[in-house]
Order: sequence, then structure tokens, then C-alpha cells
Amino acid sequence: MKKQKKSILVLAMILFTILFFLSVNALGGEDYVPPPPDKNKTLLANDGGPDGCNSSRFKCVMGGEAVLDKQTGLTWARNADLAGGTKPWQEAVKFCQDLEIGNRKGWRLPTKEEMITILDTSQSDPALPDGHPFENVKSAASAESGYWTGTTYEDNSNSAYYIFIHYGRMIDELKLFDLCIWPVLGGN
Repeated sequence: MKKQKKSILVLAMILFTILFFLSVNALGGEDYVPPPPDKNKTLLANDGGPDGCNSSRFKCVMGGEAVLDKQTGLTWARNADLAGGTKPWQEAVKFCQDLEIGNRKGWRLPTKEEMITILDTSQSDPALPDGHPFENVKSAASAESGYWTGTTYEDNSNSAYYIFIHYGRMIDELKLFDLCIWPVLGGN
């Protein structure tokens, strides 16, 4: 009996070590904070109405359920918490594929490059342009302020990039972890 308990303990320690190594590798691959946008080349987000709609940069569309970024041509869900919580990457992909906003289908996770375009890293909590029209952005300095991208990490197909929206930091994470979903329409 003691030998069996010892074997189970050793097996548990080995499993813990493997999971820890995978987690550290996933987190350690990419950790990048994009530079703040060039104010001379970026449209203003805070020159519209009090709700953030109809500024030089953003226009609320689809009955106010989505936001057109006039700078990039991408349309974002206005509610940055449509899923009502976090999901693993594969479920996040499916959630977007099944989503209908403003009678439109075709929503998806943004690429890492697209996600960077919406950031303003001179801001924090969240790292979005001052005066943005988005609602329910999960930006507390916690694990729940990470938003999946649709971009798989180059060095490990079991990981994908996400944006820690509190500061605008890009990191990679194992796809089995739960993170937030912010659907986009248009682009590639």
C-alpha cells in the first residue's frame, strides 16, 4: 500500500512538472507591448458624442451593437463581453462563428495584428483610445482581462496570442485556458 501511494505521488509530481513547464513555455514565448499610436497619424476617438460613437475614428453601427473603426475598416462588437465570461480558444472560435450581431454573421476572433490596431498603450485600464465607444471591456489587472486572438503561436500550435487589455501587452497562452472574446468582422 505504501509503495502504491509513493508511486501515485511520484506520478503526480511528474505530471505537475510537465504542466508547469508547458505553462511557462507558453507564457515565455512572446511578451510584447506595442508602442503607443502616432497621434499625428491616428484618428481621434474622443471628438464624438458622450457615448464615444460618431467620432473621427469610431462610428456605432448595426443599431449600436457594433463599432466601425474608420481607421482600419474593421467592425468590432461594441460589447466586449458578449460571451458573458471566458472560454478556451477553440470554444471562442466557435462562439464567433455562430454569432449574429445586427443581422450579420461572419464574426471571428481578430488576428494579433488587428487587435494591436485597436490599442492605445499610452492608456491603461483599458489600453484603448480615450473616448472609445466600447462597453463591458474586461480590463482589471487580472486573468479575466485577456482577449484571445485568432493567431496561433508560431513556435507551439497548442498556444495562441492574446492581448492583456489592461496594459495592451501581447502574450501567448495555451489554447486550453479560458480567456475573453471580442469578435470582429471584416479584414482577412
